[in-house]
Amino acid sequence: MTDSAPLPILSAASPLISNAVIQNMPANFYFNTHIHRTVELLICLSGAVSITIQGQSHLISEKQYIVIFPNFPHDASVVGDKPCKILQTHFYGHALSALIEQYLPISEMSFFLEFSLKKKSFFLGESTPQLADCLEGLRSEFLSDRKLRQEMIALYLSQISILLSRDMASHTSSSYSYKNRYLLAAITYINSNYMKRLSVGEIASNAAISPRYLTKLFHEQLNIGISAYITHIRISNAIELKYENPHYLLTDLALDVGFGSLQHFSKAFKETMGVSPKRFFSIHISD
Repeated sequence: MTDSAPLPILSAASPLISNAVIQNMPANFYFNTHIHRTVELLICLSGAVSITIQGQSHLISEKQYIVIFPNFPHDASVVGDKPCKILQTHFYGHALSALIEQYLPISEMSFFLEFSLKKKSFFLGESTPQLADCLEGLRSEFLSDRKLRQEMIALYLSQISILLSRDMASHTSSSYSYKNRYLLAAITYINSNYMKRLSVGEIASNAAISPRYLTKLFHEQLNIGISAYITHIRISNAIELKYENPHYLLTDLALDVGFGSLQHFSKAFKETMGVSPKRFFSIHISD
């Protein structure tokens, strides 16, 4: 019997999560509008909580969960006259995807595709004992100082991302393909070159399809035009850059993410986020 190669150990140089907690929120509790750079996963253990994302309220009842993707403003309020208990974590999607793509078929995982698209603001689903156990295990490791703690955190997050991917895929229309290689190639190209002047022809050429077919793919499978998607990616990256450097001048920021002028950036930002970039950053990011 020959010896097999050792399995790789998942480990990360940068933090993967910012917290993993159980919160007991009293009746009528309200958490004001906020945003974060992390992916938020919340499982409602008892009671109910209403989360408003971009002006629309979503009810999360017992044994339901919600994933909130980065940089989307949201608030939370306990529903009714009973307290609400939640199990929650915030984790860094970029750090996790960079880590586990070495070991898992990340291009086939619905969760990471949605994270990469930066189009979906949330996903609501039914929790399972398996998902809840993974999140509780993650919380236990986060609060511990045990040996190989970071590796265990990575393993739990990997399991969670697989479970979320399964659920997302099972609730997606059969006409929507997470595995369309042309669409994935186009998305990858845009995400890597959003700061440049892009044309539909250039993107289509890199995806090895015609501009007409690429346009059709975006409308049919993402329900968004190519130009609108590029704008969304630029705005999302502008928010990330401003987080990293609060002193980033808006004019420089606009040009560095691919907009032709501050005026164009401000108009697109307000249409997408509902407020001007100046107002948004003054509320959510401190100099």
